[in-house]
Amino acid sequence: MTRRSSNRFAILLDGRLRPTARLRAQLEGCRVLAADGGIRHAESLGLTPEMWLGDFDSVDDDLSARHAGVPRDSHPAEKAVSDGNIAIRHALDQGAREIVVVGALGGERSDHAFFNLAIATALALQEPDLTIMLTSGDEEAIPLKPGQSLFPDWPHGTLFSVVGFTFMAGLTVKSAKWPLDSVNVPFGSTWTLSNVSGDDLEILLSEGSAAAIGRFDNSLVQM
Repeated sequence: MTRRSSNRFAILLDGRLRPTARLRAQLEGCRVLAADGGIRHAESLGLTPEMWLGDFDSVDDDLSARHAGVPRDSHPAEKAVSDGNIAIRHALDQGAREIVVVGALGGERSDHAFFNLAIATALALQEPDLTIMLTSGDEEAIPLKPGQSLFPDWPHGTLFSVVGFTFMAGLTVKSAKWPLDSVNVPFGSTWTLSNVSGDDLEILLSEGSAAAIGRFDNSLVQM
């Protein structure tokens, strides 16, 4: 049995998920939290959450009954934060230094995916020692930390973009089809859309707020 690390957390959200072998390997040893309807992914990933948090407005009777043994932390439906944000904050209170947010990209609510990206990117700026990644199994998003090189372990040929939430200053991209050398990218520019990774991809941002998003096709990931 894999020993669980006390500071590595997986948080299950209710977005789209493809349960790939890559994702299962990334979750090995993680403590697991489920946010509202995200607990539906626990079964396909073979995980048992230690806590189920949220307002449970996305949970039907059948799902509730199947996970009746999971301790709950209930919150009102009318609140100023999302269930996912509540789960992330709980993980941080428990000493999380590495967080994998599962089911955070795609799904029926584009606004949820956007806010998941915004929350993760803000945390990367606020918590210098925290590593956080968002994933749907076949897509991953990693916030950039200004002044720190990011080396995503994405397969050669991964389609990726660097999405800026602000003006990006001094953006460098190495080992990619279209490398960049300390360029300034205006907010709203599509200059950094749809690049292709080589081996040992490196992304460095001097100033700003941004995330790198990689998309894997069927030949790069396995179920």
